[in-house]
Amino acid sequence: MTRSSSKKPTADLARLGMSASRVAQIIVDENWRVVVASAGAGRLLAREQDEIEGALLEEFVANVEVFAGCTDRECPEDGCFRQLDVNLGNATVAAEAHCERFADADGHMYLNLVLHDASELEARDAMRAARLAKLNLLNQVSEALYGAQLSLPQVLESVLIAMTAGQGLRFNRAFLLLVDERTRRLQGEIAIGPSSRDEADRIWRDLADQPTDLYEMMTSYDTSLKQTDVAVNNIVRELAVDLGDDDHILVRAMHSRRVVHVTEADTGHGLPDVRRWLSVDRFAVAPLATRRGAIGVLIADNAISGLEITELDLEFLQLFANQSANAIESSRLTEELARKVLDLRKAQQKQKEDQQTLLRMERLSVMGETSAIVAHELRNPLVAIGGFARALLRNLPEDDSNRQYAQIITEETSRLERIIHDLLDFIRPQKMMRRNLSPDQVVHEVARKMHPMLQNASVELELDLQAGDTDVNCHPGEIQQVLQNLVFNAVQAQPDGGRIRISSRYLEGGVLIQTADDGPGIATDVADKMFSPFYTTKTAGSGLGLTICAQIIKSHGGVLRGENLSEGGACFSFILPLPKSETENGD
Repeated sequence: MTRSSSKKPTADLARLGMSASRVAQIIVDENWRVVVASAGAGRLLAREQDEIEGALLEEFVANVEVFAGCTDRECPEDGCFRQLDVNLGNATVAAEAHCERFADADGHMYLNLVLHDASELEARDAMRAARLAKLNLLNQVSEALYGAQLSLPQVLESVLIAMTAGQGLRFNRAFLLLVDERTRRLQGEIAIGPSSRDEADRIWRDLADQPTDLYEMMTSYDTSLKQTDVAVNNIVRELAVDLGDDDHILVRAMHSRRVVHVTEADTGHGLPDVRRWLSVDRFAVAPLATRRGAIGVLIADNAISGLEITELDLEFLQLFANQSANAIESSRLTEELARKVLDLRKAQQKQKEDQQTLLRMERLSVMGETSAIVAHELRNPLVAIGGFARALLRNLPEDDSNRQYAQIITEETSRLERIIHDLLDFIRPQKMMRRNLSPDQVVHEVARKMHPMLQNASVELELDLQAGDTDVNCHPGEIQQVLQNLVFNAVQAQPDGGRIRISSRYLEGGVLIQTADDGPGIATDVADKMFSPFYTTKTAGSGLGLTICAQIIKSHGGVLRGENLSEGGACFSFILPLPKSETENGD
């Protein structure tokens, strides 16, 4: 703007300023003649400014009598409002005038009239009321999202309910997409909305009978709504956009942090895909973003009613999206914190259990050492007692009444010797003397050694050995001990004779060996305790046989299992590992 060297009179500048004003304003003199008219008055009265200026007010105002007395100096009113009927030729428009009286330097009285179209005033009042209602809506949304202690899935549902409910933003359908950091995609998560006009009518009719507010709807997902989600959730599952596609309409809207209103005339990258997914041309995309960054988008449309998405709708969709993003992020962080607290509690419990296990192991270690000392101390006297008892038994005549007592002493001493022997085997550290050998050879050796005992017990031994030349890494003596114990137990389970089957099969990483019998099987109350130390169902057993077998197989890197066969009988099985070099070559 350039400055003139000479200043114009103040009155001329005021007249020029008022004349250019967009506000509908006129000044009339005492004779009700228009002295000055603004550009806004020309638009309101549908005339040129020069046509208005110099004309009488009654040419434009049908009820000019409402201003009667306003120019009188004694008029008590100043700054009053008057209701007008503005004459536009063939039509009359209701208006409102704010009237102020003033006088010039010569004492002439004038009226300054600021005119307002009544319909515009009503529209502004309606807009103001709508904004107040929306603010109340946002308050209910805030109470539901932050005060109802909802889980993350409930928060997502509540967000979409607020967008589609009649008490909420009133969109027909709503779709929510969230950022998946793992796949680096914007992925559809959940949607709400009817699939047809008939379905929408039914839902709105059902909801109309429920006098509930938005808070109640958001915190208790309505059954009528749940029945409609199938079609829209089929749609939302297809919605997936690569986050690296910055020009895509959804990614662009998310990063812009501003609501995007898409109409039929709009074009751009990604729009054809979204329109195909939604089967509509008009929709709104609202970004979900927090201070930590963008987390997703909301898509809303009026596919069923066909109503226009207004500026007010977009304005509050933006506010709602901001509020929802923070609620979703807060719920995510809360669930993450809850998971970490749970993990911490599990770790503390595990640490406590480990400490208790360590204490038990220390006690067992002390008990083991003590047991070894006691067993060694007891073994020598028992050997002596047993030797003398057997000698006494041999020297007593058959008809001697003391012979039965010597027999009892001999048998009980032998039983105590077996218990001490098994106990020492259980607690004695095993020397690692393993080598690579064929498990079938070990089975054959056990069969050869136990053949007399099996023959005396009328038990038939069947071998089904298919491990072939496959070698395993094991201690041959220990594996023989395991197989002999299992065969001996199988014989005792068949006191009237029967059959025992030992089989071997090559498995990836090892060889499976199984011992099965035709006995009564494993009793239910025995299954959980048969590998426990000192537990036995036999009258003359130490209760350490299976325990030692399980310990040997465990030291070889396997597990000894016992189970009943469907055809009857019991089966014990274990796997011996292949040598490490073969396993590594196989990998």
